[in-house]
Amino acid sequence: MATKSGAALNWGGLDKALGKATGKLGNTQALMESVGDALVSGTLKRFDAEEEPTGKKWPKSKRAAKEGGQTLTDKAFLRRSIDYAATPEKVMVGSNLPYARIHQLGGKTGKGHKVDMPARPYLGVSESDLDDVRAAMADFLAGAFKA
Repeated sequence: MATKSGAALNWGGLDKALGKATGKLGNTQALMESVGDALVSGTLKRFDAEEEPTGKKWPKSKRAAKEGGQTLTDKAFLRRSIDYAATPEKVMVGSNLPYARIHQLGGKTGKGHKVDMPARPYLGVSESDLDDVRAAMADFLAGAFKA
């Protein structure tokens, strides 16, 4: 869903592998929804941990540093906007908020584009996410072979 804000990600071939597998397994809507749930869950965990999918910590926001709070969680609009859209062939995870892209990629923002906002990547696939996706796929395959 990040396409509305223009953020595109490299999922390390996971999206292509899932797409190929779907042609061989019949109706995979439930699998893709499970994958979407797993990826959204991982993204929300990154908000809680204030870290990128690689595990690197986000730069602290000025507000969070001043108030002793968390970055990107003051009102949590972006965090609450994270969702997925699934078809039998693919899953898209992201936000449709107009400012989602600037938080993911960083760049100039504010009045006159004078503020340099650091990137705080929240979308992507972590090692933990891959484990969760593998578990969802294993559950799906086990269910497909049940009599």
